[in-house]
Amino acid sequence: MFLIQHHNATDPAINLALEEYCLRNLDPGSEYLLFYINRPAVIIGRHQNPFQELNHQLARQNGIPAMRRITGGGAVYHDPGNLNFSFITDFGVEKLDYFKTLIQPILSTLQRLGAPARLAEKNDIRVAGQKVSGNSQHTNMRRMLSHGTLLFDANLEMLQRVLASNLVITRSRAVSSIQSEVANITGHLRRPIGLDTFRAELVDGISEVFGDLMEYRLTASDWEAVDLLAQNKYKTWEWTYGRSPEFDVHHSIKRESETIAVHFTVKNGIIESFELTNQSRVSAPAHAIISKLIGRRYDLALTGDLAGI
Repeated sequence: MFLIQHHNATDPAINLALEEYCLRNLDPGSEYLLFYINRPAVIIGRHQNPFQELNHQLARQNGIPAMRRITGGGAVYHDPGNLNFSFITDFGVEKLDYFKTLIQPILSTLQRLGAPARLAEKNDIRVAGQKVSGNSQHTNMRRMLSHGTLLFDANLEMLQRVLASNLVITRSRAVSSIQSEVANITGHLRRPIGLDTFRAELVDGISEVFGDLMEYRLTASDWEAVDLLAQNKYKTWEWTYGRSPEFDVHHSIKRESETIAVHFTVKNGIIESFELTNQSRVSAPAHAIISKLIGRRYDLALTGDLAGI
């Protein structure tokens, strides 16, 4: 197995692009392991709705972007106290359960350090009943990406607050996250260690199972391709928001002497229609203004500006 070396990038778009690029382009005859740390971000699953998964007002105030990954599952919060790992391996029907083999040395390392870790349903890692790791997979039917988070010393208060939507979603076809009680790994270790030491312990534990990890360095042209993928996909509205499954969202808009109760239907991130629940009491000018929103992106600017229409 190869351990992919990178430039210590903390841009979540770069690291998501790096995972996808390596999955699609590295030698299919080898297995790879990648570790990375992101600056604060909310990473949503492939089939999720970002508006449903985070508090956009709080995220905007704190400069926390939302980004969509290629794997399924629920939304996770990343920050410098969260260590992310990725395994890139062959795909095969006989390997659908291979993730349990890949994750075992991580469980063993946590246990060796004093944290009584176990693999729970949905492939979560829990310690004393609290979730410390969420994991998900993606395959292109040739190669498989199995990756997860490790809450080492993350800001759990921000995690809880930012992963709570401040919108009233009344109907959604998106996959919803399952709320869990979370904890940091540091609170369960036998002795205090830093994140670098923790990563080194994981490398040792994985090496015991898969043999010595050989270093793999991407070329300059590889990095150019990763950057291009980050710019053209992961940093775009079309990927993160435009791929959102259809949903309905309710807004109460106060305008001059009236309060307008409106339900928007949003498809592919675009306002497709609306319904006024108190239409008889809505003035013609206000109705006309709302009508002009049809065909517009349902985005952060809109959710912040509705009160002023």
